[in-house]
Amino acid sequence: MTRRIPGVSLLLVILLLLPACRKESKPDRLFEVFLMDRSDHSATIGWTDMAQVSGDSCHYELYLNETLVAADIENKTYTFQQLKGKTTYQCRLVALVGTESLDKALLAFTTFENYPPAEFDIETDSITGTAVSLYWEQSTDPENRPLSYTLFVNNQLVTAQFAGNHYRLQDLSPQHSYAIRVVATDDQQQTTSASCVIKTLKNPVALMVQKQLAWDGLKRSYAVYRPNPSGNTMPLLIYFHGAGGHAWPEMQNARFRDVADENNFLLVYPQASIWDQPDIPSWNINDFNAVDDLGFIREMLKQLINDYPIDEKRVYITGMSSGGYMTYYLAFKMGEKFAAIAPVSGLPVEYTVHNGTIGCELPLLHMHGTMDAIVSYQGGYQSLSVDSAISWFVRNNHCNQVPEVSQLPDINTTDGSTIAVYNYTGPYTHKDVVLYKINGGGHGWPGATNDSGANRDIVAEYEIWNFFRKYALN
Repeated sequence: MTRRIPGVSLLLVILLLLPACRKESKPDRLFEVFLMDRSDHSATIGWTDMAQVSGDSCHYELYLNETLVAADIENKTYTFQQLKGKTTYQCRLVALVGTESLDKALLAFTTFENYPPAEFDIETDSITGTAVSLYWEQSTDPENRPLSYTLFVNNQLVTAQFAGNHYRLQDLSPQHSYAIRVVATDDQQQTTSASCVIKTLKNPVALMVQKQLAWDGLKRSYAVYRPNPSGNTMPLLIYFHGAGGHAWPEMQNARFRDVADENNFLLVYPQASIWDQPDIPSWNINDFNAVDDLGFIREMLKQLINDYPIDEKRVYITGMSSGGYMTYYLAFKMGEKFAAIAPVSGLPVEYTVHNGTIGCELPLLHMHGTMDAIVSYQGGYQSLSVDSAISWFVRNNHCNQVPEVSQLPDINTTDGSTIAVYNYTGPYTHKDVVLYKINGGGHGWPGATNDSGANRDIVAEYEIWNFFRKYALN
């Protein structure tokens, strides 16, 4: 009788079954999908090559949010296009041998936010009574996406899918305001818009244009208003804006344009550069500073004489605040070019006066408020006082030392100021020196309605032109 040993029998059974178990077990395939790259509108994924793991020839099916987007893929990467920005997607990748599913892998990813095109501004470079030339800096997209532009005028569509950045509006009405809106759109329909209001000229034959001039390594500009296109010679009046001013916008609102229409002179507004204070254009009235404004004005004058029929014996300059300083500075540097000057709330610099001379009798009209808190009537650091400036020109022009004094009517009794006119006549040279002393007046352009410090008994533009028109170079 054979005795059985239970433990030994069980062990033999296990050993006999092991080879069969090894044949039926599947290898660890390690199939995975991973994110390689993404943006606001696309994503690239890659995955394990199952052919190397399984030894079989594989292909793949790809699902995005449970929608089949590609089948029979043989590569090991795929790029999704035209996705939405800042959106989460579920990706499922299935590896197949023939029609049999071998394995699958899952991946969730979120696209980056789709940023809109960069902000931009609308500009104009010429305006007439019936047309406006618009331009804008080509907007950029953070993801370098292609952009197109749509233009609206008074909320009416003018053009769409426009690729350029310059457009001329025509057949407009004189002296009308037009609301302009330009919309930049990328191929994901993200938008950025810019708006402005443009007013056409009252004078239907006039032209206002912005011109460029390269000088001393800088791109300089100046605005020109031509009241009519006739070829007859005309006087030239140059206005210098104050610190922080911008010539082109100021020209668009200039009352001097009305005076030019009525008296047929060319009006020019040069643009100062930014050199001593960030974001504040101002004039260089010192010889030792880097920006060559003197050379710029000389070159601008040459270009104007070449482009327009200017009467070179009737060139006049005026300016406000920093522009008044510039007016005095140019009088000492190139006074022989001007028939008369009219600084407002600006003064001569001591260095320029003490180290130079005008070399000619130059008619002067000076306007200044006695309570000016920006450019003091009494002068200050590096500046002469108003009385000292007047005395210098009275001596230079050989005028009478005792002025004729008159009081202008106090037409506006709410502006807190009155004007006394001091007229120093030149009996031999007829190059008068005139001071408009604005008693109680602040730092403002006389006649301006949007300046609390301005006297409103006169309109400075007409007073200045009525002074200028009397003078011409010999």
